[in-house]
Amino acid sequence: MTQRRGFIIFATAALLFFSMGLSGKVPPYLRVHETDEPLLPRVPPVKRPDVYELKVRLKELGLYTGALDEVYDAATIAAVKRFQKSYWLEPNGVVDQATWKALGYGVDRPSRPASGPMPEGVVHLEVDTEKAELTVYVDGKPWKTYPVAVGRWASLTPVGEWKIVEKGYESGGAFGTRWMALDVPWGGYGIHGTNRPWSIGTYASLGCVRLFNEDVEELFEIVSIGTRVKIKGYRPPLDFGKPFGPGTIGPEVVRLQEALREFGFDAGPCDGRYGPRTAESVREVRSLFGLGLGDSATRDVFVLLGVRGK
Repeated sequence: MTQRRGFIIFATAALLFFSMGLSGKVPPYLRVHETDEPLLPRVPPVKRPDVYELKVRLKELGLYTGALDEVYDAATIAAVKRFQKSYWLEPNGVVDQATWKALGYGVDRPSRPASGPMPEGVVHLEVDTEKAELTVYVDGKPWKTYPVAVGRWASLTPVGEWKIVEKGYESGGAFGTRWMALDVPWGGYGIHGTNRPWSIGTYASLGCVRLFNEDVEELFEIVSIGTRVKIKGYRPPLDFGKPFGPGTIGPEVVRLQEALREFGFDAGPCDGRYGPRTAESVREVRSLFGLGLGDSATRDVFVLLGVRGK
């Protein structure tokens, strides 16, 4: 009877868990940016993005003096072994979850008090990649700000207006203890925790937004599926050298949508999708300024709206 009761409780909890849109497994489109696979000594050396972050931490600890790159070379392996020995870990040069966790010891999490008790109202998030901050807004007013890590220069966090489309729990590895996926149409991006707390406040990720695990756990309870997330700040180089139209996705579409909004046209959210509302706004621009028929954004539309590459 006791076992049956336990099974019923477990099954009910699991049903509730998944009916809320929550998952215990990071989706494949997010896993392209992080991995929990152990970092192993190899010949030739392994090259992986997380090696850069490993080297940054080892240099902070005074254990490594070489170049900050993504190559897990002999000097880095030797530094890892020295670190492992000092923490009573097996000095084998294998960077597994235990080693990543030990590397995070001693990293201070800054205190960012809220403006007061969280009020009732509609929540949305804003991420400023220039300041490396995430702010929670309630009914349009800022309530609390968290420090974050954002994308490196070669893999910038996508500017635009997104929604949280999935949420889930993790065991504390590369995605920390919680994750929230965003509906960016050209790649897998999200907001999640981390096992590399020293990266918070820097440009460290492959495009996702990282928080301290304590912060992402708090944020996880605040937001729901469908919560709006606005990301502003640094952009990759944009290419307006050729026309595009319905069905196009990408950061260029985000900039076009922003420009249409600045001119008073309703292109919908700046979500990087050239959908019906964006197409209708482009038709209105072309008609109003005598640029001919059609719903494609061409060079004359870009010039009129002041949209240009960077």
